[in-house]
Amino acid sequence: MPDDLTAEVWLEVSGVHLEGVVWDDVADRLRFVDIPRGRVFEAGTGWFDLPAPVTAVHPTTDPATLLVADGDGMALTSGGALTERLAAPLAGRPEIRMNDANVDPAGRYLAGSMAYDVTPGAGALYRLDADRSLHIVLTGVTIGNGLDWSPDGTLCYFVDSPTRRVDVFDYDVTTGALSGRRTFADTSGLPGIPDGLTVDADGGVWVAFWGGSRVVRYDTGGRAERTVRLPVTQVTSCAFGGPGLDQLYISTSTEELTPDQLRDQPTAGAIFRAEPGRRGRPANRFVI
Repeated sequence: MPDDLTAEVWLEVSGVHLEGVVWDDVADRLRFVDIPRGRVFEAGTGWFDLPAPVTAVHPTTDPATLLVADGDGMALTSGGALTERLAAPLAGRPEIRMNDANVDPAGRYLAGSMAYDVTPGAGALYRLDADRSLHIVLTGVTIGNGLDWSPDGTLCYFVDSPTRRVDVFDYDVTTGALSGRRTFADTSGLPGIPDGLTVDADGGVWVAFWGGSRVVRYDTGGRAERTVRLPVTQVTSCAFGGPGLDQLYISTSTEELTPDQLRDQPTAGAIFRAEPGRRGRPANRFVI
């Protein structure tokens, strides 16, 4: 597999655990979170802080309102403050929090959860519909991570990180039902574990590898065919953005690094950018 791309620092924010990069094509802006700080970044304009943790941020059909996943569940935010709690399946459970999330082609929100001590199977995958009803669509999840859909919406890719796989489901856009879970890519032969992911306009799946210093593109058949190298180990998520959706933005973390590793990785906790020669798709927006 050729190591044919490199990523360079794009934005240095001294993050602790950056996650969830997403490009808002309406605002022409990259957003991401620093989970333990509860910080939501809006590149080019600054950031705002919410009660920690905040694990994901996504645009909605109201340009002034964002959707976040957090310690309790899912909520709307506007003007730098929480404005409406949509669901709180984890309220009163300090041992567990939400994790990675994404919006499906019909405007629903799917979000995984995880225990802080990574208890096997303690998490789940939730689906929040536009009518505010919440559904558990998958149980036995350990670290619910990367989520995205094929360009035609009929496939849903999902990472439960300790399995060291990217799985794929058949997806019913009309109902939001998942079925036919199977392995899309076995990543056990690569350094690190799969974390966040994004799907490009051609159906290729780009996977960030925690502890692996890389993002790997898998073709539609699940074959690893391109690697983006980074000078830091803790790579957490990736998303296409920019006016042409042809830039790959990559978030990184400093968590679990020793003092020596932090000294050797001075750019850990930054946002990186690569030019992958592919284009992404506009982010789906949660319907409100």
